[in-house]
Amino acid sequence: MTMREDDDQDVKLREWYRNRESVPFRNELKERVLRQASGVRPARTTRRRLLSTAGLWAASAAVALLCLVAGWPRPPMDTVQNAHVTSRGVNQGLVREVVHGFGLAYAPVEVTHVHIGTLPGEPENSCVIATLRNTSQRTLYEPELMGVLWFTEAGGRENWLTFVNAPAQGLKPGQTVTWGFHPSGPHAAGSQALIEIPHVRFFYSRSVSPEAANLVWKEAPVAVEDIQVLPAPGGQGPSWQSADVYATLVNQASYPIHLADERAVIWFSESASGTFFDPTSVRFLFHVTPELPGVSWPTVLQPKERVRVEFRVLSEKGTDFFSRTCHVTLLDAPLVPEA
Repeated sequence: MTMREDDDQDVKLREWYRNRESVPFRNELKERVLRQASGVRPARTTRRRLLSTAGLWAASAAVALLCLVAGWPRPPMDTVQNAHVTSRGVNQGLVREVVHGFGLAYAPVEVTHVHIGTLPGEPENSCVIATLRNTSQRTLYEPELMGVLWFTEAGGRENWLTFVNAPAQGLKPGQTVTWGFHPSGPHAAGSQALIEIPHVRFFYSRSVSPEAANLVWKEAPVAVEDIQVLPAPGGQGPSWQSADVYATLVNQASYPIHLADERAVIWFSESASGTFFDPTSVRFLFHVTPELPGVSWPTVLQPKERVRVEFRVLSEKGTDFFSRTCHVTLLDAPLVPEA
């Protein structure tokens, strides 16, 4: 652009500026804005002249913008209030209950032919035997799987459950294996024989979001305090050992909690922050009802009430309960799929 062309553009712009339409807002604001715009003067050099032209355009744009803002129609005050009320009502309808818990996803392990049987070296009919098949396209290894075994009476709900491990050798894609486990119950009176219907399900040993979960284990509103682990009387066997876990439960809800409707997850982790999903954790599941001889506690926990409970954990001989950190969490039943 030449100096002459630049001067012609300034002349045209100033002529347009003098012939502009009046600004539709109060006079004192109009005069202040126009004074600021009129104060822009062309400078001597081409560079500064370009800046002054840009400044004049900016001032004109500012006037137009102020016109737009000042002239924007405003709704009556009662309409704004109603909009807030409506919005608040809609938001209340979208509020979801915050659930504290653990999302579980099913592992691609098909479980069939679950039945009571006898494994080598075990008492008659004291074991659960099943057929497992990897339905995925990759090998599944034991540390990434977490199994749950539970029992029901005919047509009834779960009334005994425990964690179980996947096959130690892993499962190749499409592979089918026979799997067996010797649980500690439920037994017929005076016998090691199992008397109820067994069920098995395998999950991935990691927590997933509630949206991606097949099952959510919801935490109960019960605080767990003062956890202690002590050797159990006669707690050593040729291939196993046991320990007693003590804890104080505190009802933090505003309503009574029926402890028969809760389940306890107990795990021993190598680190203080380890969860029961960690493959190195030793984990257990319990009903929150007394099982040991001479041990009792209330079946209903009133708001703010505290109660001392006791569980006996049983594991293989090499398990070191006392060098690990013990954790106890209460979850709302059910923890297993219901038919």
